Amino acid sequence: MNDKSTIRDILLAVAIILAAAAFYIGNRIINRAPAVIVEVSVDGVISQEIDLSKDGEYIIQGYSNGSNTLVIENGQAWIADATCPDKVCIHQGKINRSGEMIVCLPNLMIAKIVGEEE
Repeated sequence: MNDKSTIRDILLAVAIILAAAAFYIGNRIINRAPAVIVEVSVDGVISQEIDLSKDGEYIIQGYSNGSNTLVIENGQAWIADATCPDKVCIHQGKINRSGEMIVCLPNLMIAKIVGEEE
């Protein structure tokens, strides 16, 4: 009885590992489009589309007079400064792959990397 349980446990572990690998590979395939622009939306409305190949700093006016400073440098985007109280958006780090995003809930701002249209 103990041998059957061990075999089942091993098969379950292998199945979980294979499923995780399939999800990882699927995600990489879906998001492999080259990053082209940062799509910035405030309160659900796209306010700017910024080219990732052009370095610069952009002030994003958020909800209720809040603002975020979006920096684009070397094909990466990140939030350098924000007026929100918790500053979580600053700590989300740099993004550069299609589908990645930075969210600032207090300012209702989302900066999302968008790949090339096919």
